Amino acid sequence: KNLINRSHMTGSTKPVNPLAHPKGIKHLCELCQKPAFLQCNGCKVTYYCSHEHQKIDLLGIHEKICSLLPELRGAGLPFLGSEEERQRMMQDRLEKQKEMINLTRTTGHKLLFEKHFEEAIPAALQSLKFSIDVYGTSTIELVMSYLILAEASIGLNQLDQAEQYLSQAEWTVLKTDDVGNDYKSKLYINMGLMYDPRNNIKKLFVTFLTGFIIQVKNTALIIFGLRQAIITWQTYF
Repeated sequence: KNLINRSHMTGSTKPVNPLAHPKGIKHLCELCQKPAFLQCNGCKVTYYCSHEHQKIDLLGIHEKICSLLPELRGAGLPFLGSEEERQRMMQDRLEKQKEMINLTRTTGHKLLFEKHFEEAIPAALQSLKFSIDVYGTSTIELVMSYLILAEASIGLNQLDQAEQYLSQAEWTVLKTDDVGNDYKSKLYINMGLMYDPRNNIKKLFVTFLTGFIIQVKNTALIIFGLRQAIITWQTYF
């Protein structure tokens, strides 16, 4: 079943006044969590602080998921006649949320590969939000979203933000038992991207090498990491 319903794509917004919201209700920007002044006309559950952030989100992921958000962000399930019906609807929502995780994460990886770093961020943020909804706030399932966010931030030269995402990913990996080597290897390779090769060439290569050793059986990942190291070396030396 295709999650993308392009007949419901939206690019329009309407202004909202934060002071007009009912007491205790705050609408925050989808990207930066600052007070929102615009509402998506399509889903009516997504808000932005500016047209710039609305455009980034639209190009990054929102055009693909706009029509799906009202159902998945609903406050609860409608009144149902039986517990069986309620359980069935809850399971259906859970499956759709998992599909959204896959869609948003795949989109984020694709945008990273194409070097559309700014647009990869909203896709990864959605992946992170749905992963938290499904798996909770302290689970290994969040790590890949953190790594996409970190790599996109590095691509935008937002190193402080990238370091925060990598720290969250590292903390989750370290406290989780029986973490697969795939997670550890990708974490170290992303950490290696943080180092300025002109000042930390030793740390850069040690970190990359650690990632290769952890995942020595994953040939594709080794090639990726070596390619990153070679490109970095050629760029600066």
